[in-house]
Amino acid sequence: MGWLWHARLAVGLQGRDLGLTMAQDTQPGELPRLSKVVDFKIPLTWLLGVAFMVAGAFVSMYFQLGSQGETLKGLNEQLKDLQITVKSGNTTSATIQGQIEILKFRVEKLESDRKAGAR
Repeated sequence: MGWLWHARLAVGLQGRDLGLTMAQDTQPGELPRLSKVVDFKIPLTWLLGVAFMVAGAFVSMYFQLGSQGETLKGLNEQLKDLQITVKSGNTTSATIQGQIEILKFRVEKLESDRKAGAR
């Protein structure tokens, strides 16, 4: 049948009727104490297989998180480059907007001078 791994778990319950025999050593006015021993019989190959699967899951998760961390570092650098580009674009657009305002002012002055000269 193979190797078996035995685990015993003692469960102590108070005041719960689970169809188990009551302990006889209770005092009057005290809740009866219930106890049951749970006996697991798991084949050793199953236990080792599950242990290796859990360990493999942790190892693969570790390496996946490491590769995602490297990807995030690359994205962070690209984000910084984009922020620099946007800042330089903002200063350029502010400069162009100032020049457009100066040209508007000059055109308005020339139009007003032209209208004043035509009268």
